[in-house]
This record gives sequence, structure tokens and C-alpha cells, in this order.
Amino acid sequence: MSILLCSAYLDCHLMVTYPIDYVEPLGKAGQSGFTFHVETAKENWQELIHRIKSKGMRPGVALKPETPIEEVYPLLEAKDPVEMVLVMTVQPGFGGQKFMPDMMDKVRDLRKKYPSLDIEVDGGLGPSTIDLASSAGANCIVAGSSVFGASYPAQVISQLCKSVQDAQAGSKK
Repeated sequence: MSILLCSAYLDCHLMVTYPIDYVEPLGKAGQSGFTFHVETAKENWQELIHRIKSKGMRPGVALKPETPIEEVYPLLEAKDPVEMVLVMTVQPGFGGQKFMPDMMDKVRDLRKKYPSLDIEVDGGLGPSTIDLASSAGANCIVAGSSVFGASYPAQVISQLCKSVQDAQAGSKK
């Protein structure tokens, strides 16, 4: 018997050497999304995407700042593609790092080439950087330190959401 404790979208972003080893347990745990790094799945990404989908999860691919955006194109153009791209806007590994605005070129390139793609950004996102990300085309935001370190987290979350919603509304005009 399984018990549904949460109806929120739960995305697991894994920076591990063998992401395929985690598909089964995370699928059983009820995860909604499974995001792996392109740098660790160059040999088996097609099998990995198939397994993720077979467990009822949505596949996403992440890339580190130094990885060229072109490395995710085959995963987006495959017969069985990923459904989201996560552009790291800091070096993965720990929170509280400074946002890398030059990563917005990758977001803009993705948005231009794949207009309906979910594009997520992670790292250094907060009230002072959200407009850069949302106006570049990011529609999914990961914010840790800026929310959990805020005196009024709900206010920060509202501001982040509003920026993304405003940017999306502006792009539809």
C-alpha cells in the first residue's frame, strides 16, 4: 500500500556518476522528475531516459557551466527526448554561490531553438537575479539560499514567481 503525502511536483536533480542506479528507487519513492547531468550519462542517456519514463517520471538533463549547450541537443531531438533542461548558474556542489549571468546565453539559445521547452536554472537565484533568468527564457526556478535565508521566505517566493509569470506573459504578446 502506498500513501500519497504530497501532490507537489518533486524533481530529483542528481549529480552522481551512475544516475541509472537511482531510477528504480526514486521511481518507487514517488518522484515526479529525474534530472541527471549530461556529463555523467554520455554513454547511456537513451537507456536512462527510457528507464526514467518507464517509472512514470519526467526526464530532465542538467549541464554544468563549462559544458557547451550543444551537448544537450541530441537529448532534446531524440525519438525519446528529455522534457526539461537545467542550466546550472553556479558550479554544482554547495549553496550560497554567486549567480553566473553569462549562463543566460545558454538559456536564450535554448528558448530560441525550443520555444515550448521547460528551462530550469539553479544557482544564485533570488530577488536580484530572477529578472535576468526569467527574461532570458527560464520558466523553472530553483532557489535555495535566497528563500531559506530570507526573513520572509513567502515574499521571496512570490517575487520569483511573479518575475517568471511576467516574463512568460510578455513573451506571448
